[in-house]
Amino acid sequence: MNGDGHDRMTVPVNFGEKAYRFLVDTGSVRTTVSRQLARDLGLQERAAATLHSATGQSAVRMAWLPELRLSRRPIRNIAAPMLDAGDMGADGILGIDSLRSQQVVFDFAHGTLSILSSGMPAEFDRDAIVVRAKRREGRLVITDAEVNGEPVSVVVDSGSSLTIGNQALRRKLERRGSLIMSGPIELTSVTGAALHGELATVGNLDIGGARLENLNVVFAEAHTFGLLGLSRKPAILLGMNALSGFDQVSIDFAGRKIALALPKGRKRGSST
Repeated sequence: MNGDGHDRMTVPVNFGEKAYRFLVDTGSVRTTVSRQLARDLGLQERAAATLHSATGQSAVRMAWLPELRLSRRPIRNIAAPMLDAGDMGADGILGIDSLRSQQVVFDFAHGTLSILSSGMPAEFDRDAIVVRAKRREGRLVITDAEVNGEPVSVVVDSGSSLTIGNQALRRKLERRGSLIMSGPIELTSVTGAALHGELATVGNLDIGGARLENLNVVFAEAHTFGLLGLSRKPAILLGMNALSGFDQVSIDFAGRKIALALPKGRKRGSST
């Protein structure tokens, strides 16, 4: 989801001898390519399929990817939806189908993004906080988290520029009187569809003892919450505006763990 200009970093993905720029979307099940890239590579088309995004579901044309390379080990035989490059903001998007055996390392302190094999040692802060996650419909969900003291399920969603909260969380926080509302906002999904919501500021988000303060959250009826069975209990899709509050974030899909390195000089429970 795009909405406020938060940068989403890209990685090179190799098709043969040529590299293209792909976003990493930890909230998307499917790897996606642009229609322009599919034409450039002469990819074969497949029957249309259903694509789920934050704004709903839609039928999209598919392309067949015989092989792509992120690291030494190739990933083969991927059926990828085709979308417009302008809506995605890149040549393609790496989804969980390409990342399930990988470790994604965002180094915001140095402005880099790396993809390593799961369990491979990374240059990471030794004081990083490690939280375990559950797998739901392929996505990683953290349950050791609170927003303004309210228990919340957290879906790590690097494909969204802003963090999105569901209405169940909004109602809980409004009863506490702990929301600062800013007004309506419109986000745009990778399909080009709009998601309408209300922008607010929450006092703090705690994940495994790591705290972010004064976090912008869009409260909206995102399709993803219903898809994951998270509509009735407080939940958020943790976007890049939250992830970039850390110096480093490592997401190990196979190991089902997430490491969060606080900015230098910060302690557990301190603000960003």
